[in-house]
Amino acid sequence: MAKSSHCFAILLVFVLIAIPEMMMTTVEAANICEKPSQTWSGKCGNTGHCDNQCKDWEHASHGACHKRDNNWKCFCYFECKKKENHDQKIKV
Repeated sequence: MAKSSHCFAILLVFVLIAIPEMMMTTVEAANICEKPSQTWSGKCGNTGHCDNQCKDWEHASHGACHKRDNNWKCFCYFECKKKENHDQKIKV
C-alpha cells in the first residue's frame, strides 16, 4: 500500500512539472503571422503549390490557399518577429 502511494506521488509531481512545460511550448508554437504571398499571381487553387512556393521563394514556414474577399489567395505563414522597443534605445 505504501509503495502505491509513493508511485502516485511521483506521478503527480511529474504531471505538475510537465503540464506547464507543454503549455509553454504550445504558446510559443502559436506565434505565427500570416501574409499574402508576394510572389503568387492569380487564383490559388492548389494549397500544395502555394505551400511549396511560400517555402521555396519566400522562406516561409508554410503556405495555404484561403478565400478572402471572395477571392482565393495564397497566404504564407512566418514566425512573428518581435517588435523593437524604441523607448529603451539610448539617445546620444
